[in-house]
Amino acid sequence: MKDELKSGVMVVGHGSRRDEANRDVIEAARRIGERGGFPLVEPAFLEITQPTIEEAFRRCVDRGADRVIVHPYFLSPGRHTRGDIPVAVHSAASRYPGVTYRITEPLAAHTLVIEASIERIRQTDGSRNSKEGKVYLVGAGPGDPGLLTLKAFELLRNCDSVIYDYLVNPELLTHLSEQTERIYVGKIGGHRQTSQAAINRLLIEHARANKIVVRLKGGDPFLFGRGAEEAQALQQVGIPFEIVPGVSSALAVPAYAGIPLTHRGSSSSVALVTGAQAGDGAMPTALSGVAHADTIVVLMGVSHLACIARELMSNGRSAETPVAVIRWGTYEAQQTTAGTLGGIAIEAERAGLRSPVVIVIGEVVRLRDELKWFETSFRGVACEEEMERILLAG
Repeated sequence: MKDELKSGVMVVGHGSRRDEANRDVIEAARRIGERGGFPLVEPAFLEITQPTIEEAFRRCVDRGADRVIVHPYFLSPGRHTRGDIPVAVHSAASRYPGVTYRITEPLAAHTLVIEASIERIRQTDGSRNSKEGKVYLVGAGPGDPGLLTLKAFELLRNCDSVIYDYLVNPELLTHLSEQTERIYVGKIGGHRQTSQAAINRLLIEHARANKIVVRLKGGDPFLFGRGAEEAQALQQVGIPFEIVPGVSSALAVPAYAGIPLTHRGSSSSVALVTGAQAGDGAMPTALSGVAHADTIVVLMGVSHLACIARELMSNGRSAETPVAVIRWGTYEAQQTTAGTLGGIAIEAERAGLRSPVVIVIGEVVRLRDELKWFETSFRGVACEEEMERILLAG
């Protein structure tokens, strides 16, 4: 918390001869500080009125800031945000060696500003609903909250309802406002189950209630996440939707385990495979078609690991092919077991590995010993029971 207090925020308006316009900027700065939890916020104006950028920068420094975030408040991209503000801020900062600053992009063309403009237009147009529901199918990433995209973050901060899965890190829910409705629809063996049909109905019902809905899914919604099925259900009943891609566990988890999926010396092709068919969870039949890819990544396949290994070996892969099985990838509790195709099922069973798991097969696994970085950063990892408790509590 001490580190956060060293950051100052400067909200910069253009400046007007009309006092009410200037008061709007000052009030916006106050609300940004209050709503965003920023303890040090100062309003400033580019011209005409005070405080100037130089004065506001000085106030931030006087209040203990050693870095300042400068936010142009509804100034359009162009001369002011690309020229006048950077020049004025640079001049102010030059007086305080050691104090750094960054300038945000202006809001004018931001997606959520456009959405808010549409809402205001509809509120004014009495012939239409004041607000139209919409569903955003959003990828939450693989677990590490730092891998959430900026667009996903902004949607979470402003949505009416969030419908989320088991593999969504509960820390992401802290971005929601107090008014946001939270609905858990996770699927995991031995615990609560929510059918896909029920999830589709929820999305439709909330959108028809004129709500902005975030369907928050682990990883990426269009990679083995049933996002396409949900999009089809929405399209069939005429509900607008948008896809917000996420960082897939198929890419991020191997990287956190120190395994590059491609390498100039050992892999120039990658195959992504699901380890379970929809419906009965049976092992997929697509392995024969990808057996000769340099690197194979299998998601949701730990319960069929022995069968997957046998199928690949029967299609020509050597029993000595390196394999890594990574559980809770990108979390502090990340656990990796490495072996060969011929013995990995026994190794994984001995280590007690079970879902959620990412399996990587190929010569690139040999690079792990040299490149692993994440697991060595966390010696005191969370225990398995604690991970289960945290996620189920979400």
